Amino acid sequence: MQSTLRPMRIGLYHEPVHTDGRTFDTYGAYARYVLEFARHFEHVTVFAPTTDRPTYFSGCPLDAPNVTVAPLPYFETHAQAYRRARAIVRVFRRHRAHLDVINARGTAPLAYVLWWLTRRRGVPFLYHFSSDPFEMMVRSPKYRGLYGGFARAAYGLEFAIQRHIARRNYAFCDGSALAERLRRHIPDVEPIVLSTLLPDDYYLREDCCTGPVVRVLYVGYLRQGKGLGDLVDAVHVLRQGGRAVELELVGEGELHAPLAAQVQRLGLQQYVHFRGRLTLGPPLNECYNAADIFALPSLSEGSPRVITEALAHSLPVVATPVGNIAESLDHGRRGVLVPLNNPAALAAGLARIMDEPELRRRCIQDGYAYARAHGLDRFVARMAEKALELSRQRRGAHPC
Repeated sequence: MQSTLRPMRIGLYHEPVHTDGRTFDTYGAYARYVLEFARHFEHVTVFAPTTDRPTYFSGCPLDAPNVTVAPLPYFETHAQAYRRARAIVRVFRRHRAHLDVINARGTAPLAYVLWWLTRRRGVPFLYHFSSDPFEMMVRSPKYRGLYGGFARAAYGLEFAIQRHIARRNYAFCDGSALAERLRRHIPDVEPIVLSTLLPDDYYLREDCCTGPVVRVLYVGYLRQGKGLGDLVDAVHVLRQGGRAVELELVGEGELHAPLAAQVQRLGLQQYVHFRGRLTLGPPLNECYNAADIFALPSLSEGSPRVITEALAHSLPVVATPVGNIAESLDHGRRGVLVPLNNPAALAAGLARIMDEPELRRRCIQDGYAYARAHGLDRFVARMAEKALELSRQRRGAHPC
């Protein structure tokens, strides 16, 4: 899809960035997102918590000439952001006059201040809801007990503010299921498919699971809520049943040590491989291309881009039906859905892919076609289109 440069200046408030004091960089998926917006807008201002410490979200430069990073004091939680609120608001004030439209991720702390500072000029504010935070709070072990109650109350208040803003503007969300839930509160919400896929990221194969070893792949953070202990247990079940299965874990996180201990306890050291973090692009693509099945047994999710990445690489997917995953897999017609917290069912789902050639070829063909139809360029172009439409409505501008 050809990009069309809009004579507009957009502010993005989504993710953190890293700096060496002179230049700015971030992780691959977000860098691609920002640089795609730079192909559609005259100028992009990135409001981002910024750190110069070594971090996981670095490595890909934000180096387009029409991209400016507006560094915010670094924070990792809403509570930290509110403690730094005065400095954050100063940055917003400094850049507000240079914005024609704002796009913010649903949970970006203090995003409503940007709306308040620009509302009198009629600047359109596009919210992007990537997940249902209330569902995540219910399912994730992180939100248990007193902390969970406090988190639900705090986000309930923030969501009330988001509803107020979105009703006067427009919202995008990942998937039609989330859109249906949000429409109870926000009439103008449009479902999209989150993607970071570029043309070189696709790989078409006819079949998989035909070699002497079946390689199961996971890509993402090694953290609570991803069901990784269940995945290791499932591999153990399969190997106990005589299956030549190996597991590739791509990513880093606090569960690395506990998972390694679990692998050792089950005697799987030769069959479970920790690959660390791989850069989006050729290094990660090679890993996808070498795998046979992609697994994501999460307890909670939003709209994980790794599902679309796996489909783009012709990988059958076995996953739990949380967040937008069921919709991405057409409710089990282009992947296998399994229940949560159930290693035996997960093992059975993986075995289905291995044992049913017709099923896995259908998953490959339908999944690849779905990923082809939902590249990064498509949903960024749609957001840019809507931003221009709203701006024209509010400013009475004529089409360019």
